[in-house]
Amino acid sequence: MLVPITTEALVEQARRLGEEGHRYTSRQLYYAVCRAVEQPSPSATKGIIGTGALLIVLAGALLWVHTVPISLILALVGVAVLLLAPLNASTERRREAARARDSRALALSYDSFLSGPLQRALQERPDAWTGLIAASPPVAGGRRARGARRRAGQGLAVAGDRAETVSLLAANRERLPTDAQVIDGSALTGVSPSTEGGASRALAELRHRRVIVVHDADPTGCALPGALRRAGATDVVDAGIPPPGTDAGLQVIEGAPARLPAGLEADLPAAQAAWLRSGRRLELATLTPKEVMALVLAAAPERKTDPDPGA
Repeated sequence: MLVPITTEALVEQARRLGEEGHRYTSRQLYYAVCRAVEQPSPSATKGIIGTGALLIVLAGALLWVHTVPISLILALVGVAVLLLAPLNASTERRREAARARDSRALALSYDSFLSGPLQRALQERPDAWTGLIAASPPVAGGRRARGARRRAGQGLAVAGDRAETVSLLAANRERLPTDAQVIDGSALTGVSPSTEGGASRALAELRHRRVIVVHDADPTGCALPGALRRAGATDVVDAGIPPPGTDAGLQVIEGAPARLPAGLEADLPAAQAAWLRSGRRLELATLTPKEVMALVLAAAPERKTDPDPGA
């Protein structure tokens, strides 16, 4: 059961996503508020029990006015209603178990969210969106991380599979290691060392650096790590969302059957490849900004600490 999306619900989820100063995208806000408006399906079992009990009590009360036939009929109906309660409870349990095995429902489409609840909330509470990424920060294969001291071709690279993910990583850049560089990985797919231009130079810079790839669970995103390896990057770490083993509890989007990019099927187990071919996808935006940054930091190389000179 889904309840309407209110401005108050949006503001609360914006506050939660922006905890500890994290920046978040409108798509992350969309998934968060869709989770927030989910409500358990209403149960009729208690009402059935109450109705049956009320009929039996009423039958007993009518005995005082010597209406034995009516009392008997009411009592029988009350007992019959009470007998329905366990059957209804069993049906409700089966329904909830089936729902738990399925993916989570989305209250509305993302486009409808942007033009409806979000637009209204931005007008009603303009002060509540300090963490919302309104525009893509200027990120290239080359803008340096804040406070970084490195030369081109050195340090950690964090690659996103889509512009929105790159914007999220760039907006939270201060949480990355100081030598990290945020890049648009999709701009480098299909590039080879013989390619001329800036894309080839950017790829050459990645050749001997660790590249952490953050991506959706969809054919394009899952193919990005392998594409970068085939293009010449030697230290690629996949920190994206893999195709899930089950859709239970996940906010999965279903689409038309998809063709997998060349080379991807060999990189994945058969079950994951079949999941991608089915047309389903799971977006990185279903995670909070804190969870996304945790994926990146878990894949970053551990820093070496200098020995204590006093030891």
